[in-house]
Amino acid sequence: MRLIEYRRPVTPVGVVTGRLATKLIAVMGILCLGAPGSAAIAASRPKPGFSLQVSPTRLVVPAGSVSAVQHFEVTNKGRSPFVVTVEKADFTADEKGTLRFERETPYAAAAWVGVQPARLRMEAGETRKVAVRIAVPASPEPGEHHLAVIFKVPAGTTRSNIRVNRAIAAPVFVAVPGPVDRTVEIADLRAPKFVTGGPVVISTRIRDVGTVHRDFRGRGRLHVRVGGDDLAFPDFTVLRGSVREVTTQWNPPLMCVCHAAVSIPAADGTRRSATARIIVFPLHLLAVALGVLAALLTLAWFARRHYRAKVLAAAAALNAAEGHDATGGRTDA
Repeated sequence: MRLIEYRRPVTPVGVVTGRLATKLIAVMGILCLGAPGSAAIAASRPKPGFSLQVSPTRLVVPAGSVSAVQHFEVTNKGRSPFVVTVEKADFTADEKGTLRFERETPYAAAAWVGVQPARLRMEAGETRKVAVRIAVPASPEPGEHHLAVIFKVPAGTTRSNIRVNRAIAAPVFVAVPGPVDRTVEIADLRAPKFVTGGPVVISTRIRDVGTVHRDFRGRGRLHVRVGGDDLAFPDFTVLRGSVREVTTQWNPPLMCVCHAAVSIPAADGTRRSATARIIVFPLHLLAVALGVLAALLTLAWFARRHYRAKVLAAAAALNAAEGHDATGGRTDA
């Protein structure tokens, strides 16, 4: 994960200021939940003055590896040196995937973890390691617990005298020995019941009822079948005990009564599924067709009246001519 700040002569670009700092951390957290490995907010030309990269974007620590020291790599990809402070915090995630840092959250693990060093000075181009040591307390609840390690660059001041907060939050998932349950449920599948055209927004809510988080990424992405199409939802992660909502779009045919279906394999070999019916009918095209038909009928009516008037006029002229011949053509004996 890379956090970049570009600076122009007056206004800084790509930074969040003041009270928005926690929102920045939350946004970085969404990205961390969404993709493994070393992700980046792309740095294009020219090379930025500030660019912080953290790899990996998250840590998943199995029960058998809790005693081993874990590491993050922190890299200064920018042109200028800076100081990074490393903190830890418990968090929850809302249905959109945004991390919310709170105390006394379910399955909290921040108190189990120590980070070293807690402060780093990073020269341009330098890479440093941060060690994460985990000490699980006695008799913890089995299953997965989580926390976030936050890499924060202390606020600087721009030429506009605005203080800038910059941070990246990387989730850490710690497994406690015990039964592993990866069960998730489809809370619902939402789609409009009637549409006149596309695109059609289809969303589903997935609830994790197991003991560990569940990833839907890459080949394991969640799909919806609708109208003969197979559509993938974006990559996402559902935390233990939470609900996540994801959305995709579908371009429907001109008309159909289609059914959208989402299914997830269950632990017993069956599949959990949810369906929604979508009626697609182009009312706007029907209105145009009716308008054209009405215009044609109106033109036909006027044409018929005009033709009838011409026929009546011709008949009247013919009758007048015959009457003239019957009377005007007589002579006296």
